Amino acid sequence: MRRVVVTGMGVISPLGNDLEEFTKNLKSGFCGLRPIVSFDASSYPFKTAFEVMGCDGRSQGTHLMDPFIRYAVAATDEAFGNAGLRVEQVDPYRIGISVSSSKGGVHTIDRFQERFQKHPSAMLGARIYANTVPNFGAQWIARKWELKGPAKCYIAACATGTVAVIEGARMVADGVVDYCIAGASDASITPLMMAGYYNMKALAHEQMLPFDKRRSGFMVGEGAGVVLLESLENAQSRGVPIYGEIAGHAYGTDGKDVLRFSESEHALSHTIQLFLKRAGWNVADIDYINLHGTGTVSGDLYETREIKHALGKQAYQIPMSSTKSMTGHMLGASGTVEIIASLLAMKDDFLPPTIGLDHPDPECDLDYVPKKSRNKKINRVLSLSMGFGGHIAVIGLQKL
Repeated sequence: MRRVVVTGMGVISPLGNDLEEFTKNLKSGFCGLRPIVSFDASSYPFKTAFEVMGCDGRSQGTHLMDPFIRYAVAATDEAFGNAGLRVEQVDPYRIGISVSSSKGGVHTIDRFQERFQKHPSAMLGARIYANTVPNFGAQWIARKWELKGPAKCYIAACATGTVAVIEGARMVADGVVDYCIAGASDASITPLMMAGYYNMKALAHEQMLPFDKRRSGFMVGEGAGVVLLESLENAQSRGVPIYGEIAGHAYGTDGKDVLRFSESEHALSHTIQLFLKRAGWNVADIDYINLHGTGTVSGDLYETREIKHALGKQAYQIPMSSTKSMTGHMLGASGTVEIIASLLAMKDDFLPPTIGLDHPDPECDLDYVPKKSRNKKINRVLSLSMGFGGHIAVIGLQKL
């Protein structure tokens, strides 16, 4: 089992379309919420979302593709460049892909469904198919960089991005590949998807307010996060900077309900404790936790209680935050973007804030780094992801 590190990162997000802008806005507590411009929302009860701006894909040749493909390719391009890896000099069979999407090309379905119903054709059907299936982001990455290693596509709802990184790290650790491009992309700001979340009563009324007593749900975000994984020995031989090491991971499942987690099952606390046991960490080793933190009434309370159940009284000593308060809920892409945020926090020794937390819920009484970022030396981080259907994924990151 080889030690696995992150040497490159790429991000497309409501906080910016490159690492520099994303880091600046993460530190400053910038909120990416804005009026919806991708469709006319005037007749809908939802008017705002966390949209990506200025990523048209022309420089990548993906401008005609569904946004989830455009975002995945653009983030991968930055990750390769950020890692200083010249792909053409590497055996293409030794580069793996673990890139997915929780939804796939819902923009394409929204755009062409009526046209296809009125004028069905094989050509249009093929175009819809080629832009819709969740694994086609990985296919476009393989095509553009002529990669020939194994490609995996895991779908775990809002835990998809974290699962993708974990499984990419496993490929490197097992020696299946020397490098792996891993992450997720989602672009679900469409009338159909937004209406679905609205009717589920999952959308916030006006603002996304994790752990605040005024919270009423999440707001949809979009974008992509991609990391380049490689073995520690390989990174050292290349002489490149290392953002952090994948210290371990754990999975869990709560099968009680599709939309809500059951406190009687203790799925999250069990998964956190399982990670600590596998990684050999003590609770005192954790310097920061990036929370799932979606701003739903039951979800934030469940997460708070489960962290206290897993970590005991020491949970009160650990700073933690929901970066979704700034990016919105990027759905399947959230996990990887939050891993990137955690690695940036570790690199620059700061705690990302939970913005909008002006009226804390008395039952959510942990240190959520309210309103603004804080300086703190960070060596070890946990990132938590949960998804509809009961998916739980926990990943640990550590500084070398």
